[in-house]
Amino acid sequence: MGKATKSLAIGAAFVAAASIALFGGRAGLAAYGRLGGAEAQFADASAEAAARAACGSAAPFVVLDTFTFLKPANIDDDLPAPDGEAPGPISHGDVVAAIVAASHSDPVAYQIDPVFNVRTLGRDFARLARDIENGRIAKPAAVVSSIVLPVSLDDINARIPLERGFSPGDVNPRRRELLEVVTGGRNPANPYTEIDRQLGRLRALGVPVFVAAGNTAPDSLLNVLALSDGVYAVGSLDQYGRRAGYTSMPEMVSVWASGYVVLTQAPDGLSVSAGRSVELKGAALPEQQAVLRTYAGKRAKDVARDLPEEVSYLPASVPTYMRMSYLGAGLQPGIYRTADLMAAYGYAKDSGSFARAVAEGPYMHFPTDTIFTADADGVLRFDPMGDDTPGQLKTEDATSFAAPNLCATDPSPFGGQRMAASRG
Repeated sequence: MGKATKSLAIGAAFVAAASIALFGGRAGLAAYGRLGGAEAQFADASAEAAARAACGSAAPFVVLDTFTFLKPANIDDDLPAPDGEAPGPISHGDVVAAIVAASHSDPVAYQIDPVFNVRTLGRDFARLARDIENGRIAKPAAVVSSIVLPVSLDDINARIPLERGFSPGDVNPRRRELLEVVTGGRNPANPYTEIDRQLGRLRALGVPVFVAAGNTAPDSLLNVLALSDGVYAVGSLDQYGRRAGYTSMPEMVSVWASGYVVLTQAPDGLSVSAGRSVELKGAALPEQQAVLRTYAGKRAKDVARDLPEEVSYLPASVPTYMRMSYLGAGLQPGIYRTADLMAAYGYAKDSGSFARAVAEGPYMHFPTDTIFTADADGVLRFDPMGDDTPGQLKTEDATSFAAPNLCATDPSPFGGQRMAASRG
């Protein structure tokens, strides 16, 4: 996949909103997964049928996200052509699209409103459905989205009689009843009603939607999008093929796929398939390269910093965007202990994301979130693939990267063997 062309079918951003858990991730590049592997990957026959039909189709996937490198099909303005000297930056949606390309075919990038909320998302789904209905975009095999529109099951239960309460185990069997509560009885003025209506248009077109489950477990948050018929929540398998403990509301997950990705440098761009192909031609991660040049091979005791004491005074109730703004203004770039930095980010120590980060390595760079291991001599190492493959730059580990990895077929185990999303 190359950068910026006028084609509507050119395939694929990072959508960050404090109150909307889009993704939670580390950095990374090679992905693996297995459609129907030893791990039970499907919650029911309908989810399996939808996934297999989408992966077996020659039609592209639409990736609903935001992009900085790839040209979205619904943006008519020409993007600046690459000048051949400065590699283009990438963002979350670009990586999501690259993962799709590694295991299916070049996807269609579709830009959502970067001012993200429940109402703008309803308009985004309406526009996508309209573009497919009128032929502006050919009917896709599926829509893949990293968007999580979270609602707390605890908050829902607090608003209804006790005898009508929902447990996590109720979410799937009582999904329609739960959607009735969220939409206020399908109240047309309720923005969740509008989103369900627009998702219904996609369902009527025969287009399934695969969405990230979220990365906030253990808690009571669920992705409202997956309550609608024809929408499937995708949970994440870790680098060992185990269900990731950070996956939100696992009882609601329809499909499990690998959410662990390692980005590697290729001669003419970036790869999410361990160099088997170059999914992001002309892209680069210069900031990441600089971090690795600066710190890999250094002794942790010589470069690790302590967090300023005042950071510990931030109350847990501080919104994420305010917390990150504070850290961005007051925290010096550098290496910190992973546990300390995750706590500063506001993650509870019993959260799946906290445990995942600490297990990945004891030291983390701020602000890139690059996690380093340390050898017996305390020397920092960055080798997420575990085989000293050159050019490893970044890892990502989240349900937002599991959803696009739906069609990956390489069952390679982690641990000395290369993980890669292979074309099916």
